Amino acid sequence: MELFLSDEVQSLLDDFASLLDVRVTFFSPGGEFLRRGKAMHNCEYCRIVQEALGGKAHCVSMDCNKQREAVERGQIIDYRCHAGLHECLAPVMVRGVAAGFVMFGQFRVEGEAPPDWELVPEAEREALQKSYWELPAFTAEKLKGTLGVLKTLIDYIAVRELAVLQCDRLRADIDKYIEKHASENIRLPDMAKKLGRSVSTISQFLRRNYQTSFKGLLLDARLQIAEKMWRKDPGATVAEVAFASGFSDQFYFSRVFRRRRGMPPGKFRSQMRPVGERNIVNDTGER
Repeated sequence: MELFLSDEVQSLLDDFASLLDVRVTFFSPGGEFLRRGKAMHNCEYCRIVQEALGGKAHCVSMDCNKQREAVERGQIIDYRCHAGLHECLAPVMVRGVAAGFVMFGQFRVEGEAPPDWELVPEAEREALQKSYWELPAFTAEKLKGTLGVLKTLIDYIAVRELAVLQCDRLRADIDKYIEKHASENIRLPDMAKKLGRSVSTISQFLRRNYQTSFKGLLLDARLQIAEKMWRKDPGATVAEVAFASGFSDQFYFSRVFRRRRGMPPGKFRSQMRPVGERNIVNDTGER
């Protein structure tokens, strides 16, 4: 299983991080780096520690240990890393299983003693100290409140299933692409290229797992657009709705609508009208 966050959730967490002037990082269940919010880089302090002082291995090791601890405790943990900065790590539990981790940091906590820089080479010491004091500082009260908000966000992700497990990821990508482009002249090869998959992979995936096809999903998406349009404007004709929802032939649209919805489109349109205005219309939308 692997954490897959929708664009909306990633944007939500990015905004959360921006308000606090920290960065958000996403990890897989195995601890592999997945994404850093808003393409943020390490803070200057961490860059010096990892690159100039050779501390990257310590950082990776601590990340792995804290991920295991967070899963064992089943909650968000706040800790101070080996370089003296605070990070918060939240396991995302979906269906009782850790689907990944969200980490945010790094920051200082007011009142804590700074790290001991005596053993740091003089060439790097001044830049290290300067970058440390430039980091955002949290009071104990602000940290407590931040952890509370982060817990709510993580619970929201899991409960609303906006974190999609890896086994569902391809279907989520397919649905999202079709929903966005349904009214356009799209083809399966176009979608496959966009998703980085082969045409045969997508076709077999849909047939084996969902007993459907790209064409079937596209037709249903276009019919949903048509139905939504008539709910909003029952006066629109069949021709208007057919072309607006992606069909190039209104008569083909009528046949598809009748076959998949069990009634002619004119009848569905009539049902969307107020009771006093309803009457029978033919498949072309004319009275």
